[in-house]
Amino acid sequence: MAATPSTVRATGLYRRLQHESRALAADPVELVTMLYDELETAVGVLASMVRQGQRISATEPARRARTILIGLDTNLDHEAGGDVATALSRVYRSMRRKLDDAVLANSAESLDELLNGIVTISSAWRQLR
Repeated sequence: MAATPSTVRATGLYRRLQHESRALAADPVELVTMLYDELETAVGVLASMVRQGQRISATEPARRARTILIGLDTNLDHEAGGDVATALSRVYRSMRRKLDDAVLANSAESLDELLNGIVTISSAWRQLR
């Protein structure tokens, strides 16, 4: 059966509701893990779009990735996290610059490099469980 605009919208709504329900029941570590999942997806989609010959500036995945990086940075608890929070803040800011540069250059290679860094940090975060 072919997807119609209404089934695509319904599927998107269902996924958003499912994601929101999961977020409401999540602990702080799981919430950050969910953000990393979303960040990995957004950057992966951007790289795929570039490989397909699309321009990625001003796209939803670019906005989403940037918003997540800002959210991760601004929600760090510097009081409780000390030096680790400071280091993560520097990493998130660096990632944001790399994202902005990759989007501006429309570079799949730069996005792949960024994604590798995200996966590395995400893997370390998941080990907190």
